[in-house]
Amino acid sequence: MKEKYNEFDKLNRLLVASFEAEKLYYNAAMDAQTTELKRFLNYMAVERNRMSHDISNELHSRDIEPLKADAEKGNLDRTWHEIKEALEKFNAEVIINQCIARDKNNIKRYEALLENPQIPESIAAILKKHVKQLNWYIKQAEQHKMNPFKKETATVSEEKKTTETSEDKEDNNDNIRSLRAI
Repeated sequence: MKEKYNEFDKLNRLLVASFEAEKLYYNAAMDAQTTELKRFLNYMAVERNRMSHDISNELHSRDIEPLKADAEKGNLDRTWHEIKEALEKFNAEVIINQCIARDKNNIKRYEALLENPQIPESIAAILKKHVKQLNWYIKQAEQHKMNPFKKETATVSEEKKTTETSEDKEDNNDNIRSLRAI
């Protein structure tokens, strides 16, 4: 019987890890500087929340109290210095790599639980589904790694060149110069 409760303790720890992954994605979404990346990271946070609630419901159905002490929403343990630093030094690739690393770590936890033949079939089915989802989400996250500002920087510089060229033509013809904020 103790082995059974040991597995539920591991499931409880997986629940906490899942909530931590949700926090990570939530905080990353708050720091993201493009709408597309914000949407993606918010979606990933919601998916981690759904996974956490699946596990929590299974624990409740077996009269085991889920560990929710660490299940608070993101941003609670972040100081304004950390938030400021994250916004100033935002790097989409680094943040997504952190999220992917957390997901891979959680997959290892899932697989460790799935190795136990005593785990109830309903829980095993949920865990297998979550592993499949996490693997899919990791592939999706890989596609969002590129830094969107690298593209914009090239576009902005090209636009400046185009604008300067057309303004130079105007300057030569009419001797009118546009004033720009410096």
